[in-house]
Amino acid sequence: MGFADFSASLFLQNAYGQKSSKEFLNFWDDERKSIVEKNKMGFRAIDVGPVTMGYRLNNSRVGVNVTRDLIYPKGAYILHMIRMMMHESRTGDAGFKGMMQDFVKTYAGKSATTEDFKAIVEKHMNTDMKSIGGGKMDWFFDDYVYATQLPTYQLTSSFETNPEGDGVLVFKLTQSNVDEHIRMLVPIYIELADGSTVRLGRARIVGNTTVDQKIPLKGLKDKPQRVLINYMEDVLSNS
Repeated sequence: MGFADFSASLFLQNAYGQKSSKEFLNFWDDERKSIVEKNKMGFRAIDVGPVTMGYRLNNSRVGVNVTRDLIYPKGAYILHMIRMMMHESRTGDAGFKGMMQDFVKTYAGKSATTEDFKAIVEKHMNTDMKSIGGGKMDWFFDDYVYATQLPTYQLTSSFETNPEGDGVLVFKLTQSNVDEHIRMLVPIYIELADGSTVRLGRARIVGNTTVDQKIPLKGLKDKPQRVLINYMEDVLSNS
């Protein structure tokens, strides 16, 4: 079911002809709200339990609507997060596409478990994913698939100029409201003076902590308009 919802987001991207179309971003914002916002009874779908429990989570606290409020959107969001982690500036979605094709080919006509899917993801990890998890994806599946982690992020930033006249991004990224072991790759974006948005890289962050970094912006003379995280709704979070 999560795969079906995720496919809808791909359709929106292709239909509107740009990766960060308003329709695409609105879709993921709506999915996020279904998962993390309180319903009329004051409960959040994400708090009911791990998405792997499926229909067993259906109860009055989620308005007996766990399919639409949790199973579909969180399953889709997990796939979206993996896609965003696999995305590379030079090769785009090639890694993610290869992973999905491998999964479909390997389990065509067969039943596949969550662990089977995780094993396929681990075969296709990029350098960032390998470095944060020691070559495994347990860190991600344990926190987002088998548990109910929901980090909160706060970003502060400024721009400096180095002696060569190039810009330097100075930022602090804080992750909070999580277990101490949770790890995440948080993409950092900047909006340039011309209005375009580019991804600079991914900040590695573990537990309730703050990452403090300076990133040289070689060749960039005009001050960017702003710094962004979760521009592509990259990480399921409370912010």
